[in-house]
Amino acid sequence: MATGGNDAESAICAVCLDIYRDPKFLPCHHTFCAQCITDVANRHTGGTFPCPSCRKPTSLPQGGVAAPQANFYIKKQSENNEENSEEMCKLHKKRELELFCVRCQEAICINCKMTKHEQHQTDDLHTAIQHKHKELLTKKTLLQKAEKHLRESLKTTRAEQQALLDKKAAVEKNIRDRHAVMVAAADKFRDEALGSLCSVSTDIDIGIDQILKQQEGDLEKCFDIQRQVERACNSGRASDVITVVQEMKTGRGSEQAIKKLTPQGLETVYRPVLSFKVTGNVILQTTRDFVGTVTKMEMEVAAPEVRVVKRFPCGLEADIEVFSLCHDDEDPPVVRVSFERRQLKEDAPGELYSEDGQYKQNDDEVGKVSNKRYAKGNNMRPGFRAGYIDTYCKSLNTAHFRMNNNLSGKAEVDIVTVSIDPFKAEHKTQFNINVGAHRAFDVDDTEQFFVVVEEPQLPDVWRKVKLYRRQRVKAISTYSPPAHLPCYQPSDVCFYRLGGQNVLLVTDEENDAIHVVDVSGGCLRFVRYLAPGCPWLIQPTAITVDLSARLWLACRGGTIICMEPVDT
Repeated sequence: MATGGNDAESAICAVCLDIYRDPKFLPCHHTFCAQCITDVANRHTGGTFPCPSCRKPTSLPQGGVAAPQANFYIKKQSENNEENSEEMCKLHKKRELELFCVRCQEAICINCKMTKHEQHQTDDLHTAIQHKHKELLTKKTLLQKAEKHLRESLKTTRAEQQALLDKKAAVEKNIRDRHAVMVAAADKFRDEALGSLCSVSTDIDIGIDQILKQQEGDLEKCFDIQRQVERACNSGRASDVITVVQEMKTGRGSEQAIKKLTPQGLETVYRPVLSFKVTGNVILQTTRDFVGTVTKMEMEVAAPEVRVVKRFPCGLEADIEVFSLCHDDEDPPVVRVSFERRQLKEDAPGELYSEDGQYKQNDDEVGKVSNKRYAKGNNMRPGFRAGYIDTYCKSLNTAHFRMNNNLSGKAEVDIVTVSIDPFKAEHKTQFNINVGAHRAFDVDDTEQFFVVVEEPQLPDVWRKVKLYRRQRVKAISTYSPPAHLPCYQPSDVCFYRLGGQNVLLVTDEENDAIHVVDVSGGCLRFVRYLAPGCPWLIQPTAITVDLSARLWLACRGGTIICMEPVDT
């Protein structure tokens, strides 16, 4: 197995445990069969593989296994061994090894059998070696399977490590966004309070200014009267004195007029003060509750019911949210994607991609994408725009189900029956359900049940998933997530057949999860998670199913994932 030696073992390849076939040197000076090097190299990627003996990284030349230098010494020795493969006994030098001692597990000659191994069970050496080779091949197969599983586990663990980094970045962004919201709100409230302070202070100052002007005028009148009295006292003319005295009795110098000039003091004073409703501790607690605290959620990895078969990024912007995607089974198939940006426009853009993630074109129309599924339209937010905002959902048989928000903020459901004859008019029926603005909804295959993701209304913070029965105004069930979840934010829903049963799938963008929900009996009940621990499932925002029962998911940031059921 090394590069030289006169014993028989030096002619044995360390990989196949057989006599060398076309021995080749590696740069680390170890020798192996050319085919063995090929097999080892094929199990590794990147053009490098570890030496089976010393594990030193080795690069395969461009010429493949034919390029490394041949070990002519080993090659010659192998040829000689093929011509004369007899091995001699170490104890009896002139005797060939012909037997195999079962008890001692070693090759022996006839003399050994007659002496040291006389009472031991022996087999033909050639037959025993063939059995040993089969055992080694079995071990080799098991090791290769173990290697394959270890590589798959290593790949999954590394993907999970990357998912941890991605989730850390997403949570950090969420914390910073919430902090920015609070800072912006605090700045706004500060500006409002400072504006109120200026307004109140100005109003008080105007009142004080009016009083000051009146008091300053009265003081000037008092000075005039005093100067007039002073001039009369200093005058030598009798007429001036008589005139002033007379005016002091009945004119502006009278006792009554002077009393009017005497201030009585301010009856009321005003000061601007800060009015607030909570103490500092409550403010800190509320701030902490809003920003949030980071916890560790445990999710057990179970046997997969679906597996990821495709994954690709979409969108040209970093900060986007895919709020709708649908698979179109035209030839060739396309994936129709609708985005939401931070600065919302009246109509969110749409884009078309191939199943392999190749960008095709912009999609100006959000409408029918197959005879099974409609694209969901713009996010349903109160006051988003005037008039009706349509959310297209499903086409079952000949009935097209559509939800929209009317001007009152309530939802309406349209059932549009499309005739096969294009000259016949569409027949439309409509009924109302008691739900506010909605983000998404879906209809089951029986056309009797609706599930709605309802947008929050103050003081609610989280969205709610509600189940409605056709022609029933009120919800018959509201989904309660598992108790161990500290927070829960549903983003989309999709009826799906999983393991022979009809279930509801709910995407939870807060916990990177897909909830499998039982809908039997008209009650929404959590069962388990779908594909728990999938490393690419980071903040899912949309979900749909195509005609091949494949699930298509979108995550915040624009990652599109396709999953197909595992054949159990």
